[in-house]
Amino acid sequence: MSILLTMFASSSFALERKVFCVWDPVGRSGPVMAFYSDLIPKAQAWGLSIRFIAYTDEKVAANEFKAGKCEAVLLSAILSRQFVKFGGTMDAIGAISSQKGLEMVLKTLARPRAGKLMTQGPFEVVATFPVGSMYAFVNNRSINSIEDFAGRRISVLNNDPQALKFAKLAGASPVGTTLSTFAPMFNNGNIDILLMPALAYNTFELYHGLGERGGIIDYRLYYGMLQTIARKSEFPADFGHKMRNYIFTRLRAIDRLVKDAEKEIPSKYWINVDQFTKDDIDHFSKRVRLALKKDDVNHPTALKLLWKIRCRLDRSRGECTRPE
Repeated sequence: MSILLTMFASSSFALERKVFCVWDPVGRSGPVMAFYSDLIPKAQAWGLSIRFIAYTDEKVAANEFKAGKCEAVLLSAILSRQFVKFGGTMDAIGAISSQKGLEMVLKTLARPRAGKLMTQGPFEVVATFPVGSMYAFVNNRSINSIEDFAGRRISVLNNDPQALKFAKLAGASPVGTTLSTFAPMFNNGNIDILLMPALAYNTFELYHGLGERGGIIDYRLYYGMLQTIARKSEFPADFGHKMRNYIFTRLRAIDRLVKDAEKEIPSKYWINVDQFTKDDIDHFSKRVRLALKKDDVNHPTALKLLWKIRCRLDRSRGECTRPE
């Protein structure tokens, strides 16, 4: 018995302790923390003892990571881009056009050789997972096409360069917001348009802003992404590969979470659009992507990878004659 206890104590002591700064808008009891808690026993098998610290403000989480308070940090793609631009490009507007495409992207990133693409300097994206389709929440159902965005006030969360470019090319008025201000500003009528996933509907009580006149354009603009960035030197060499494989195995669980959130939204809020409008959104999205590539915001190799996957799934797309 004493030998078994000694062995257990030795194996526990041998685990490397790592701290993850995790952004979850709800805090310790939020959906991100709940989803990620499954990682703890998994990491123990890899020789790591992981502790999560929840942050409701992702800027604070990012700054704590920079200050060395944690070995890894979970952020939105908006803030993760500053560490690894390739990973931050995974939420490029219109770049992943289907659930099948999303699965192919994550499967590709789970391959061992993808580690080089997901590494920039001392940092590595060890996990990328979607939080669902990003939709346009509008406070008036008459705003149901890109043309209608002109002159409207649109939220730009945390100086997101993609939202800024979107606003500029659409002729909309950008309004700077933070995680603590975007919902109240939309709900109070100070913003006309929000780009958010279905998960935000109840979490941030956006039904107040939708009211009786508002709605949600039922066409995916892009997949919202969360990224886990690790300081590569703090982890075993194969940690990133193991993590990306782990996230890929959780894809169905993520999909269930997203679908449940979409079902919670009353059908009266969904704004159906015709194929012409969908095609117009696709063309506009490409303008935004390429403009951000020119501005050195979007990673060109990431855009090319996502283009290949779109065209592999649907070779009839007009864009398939010329790579991005």
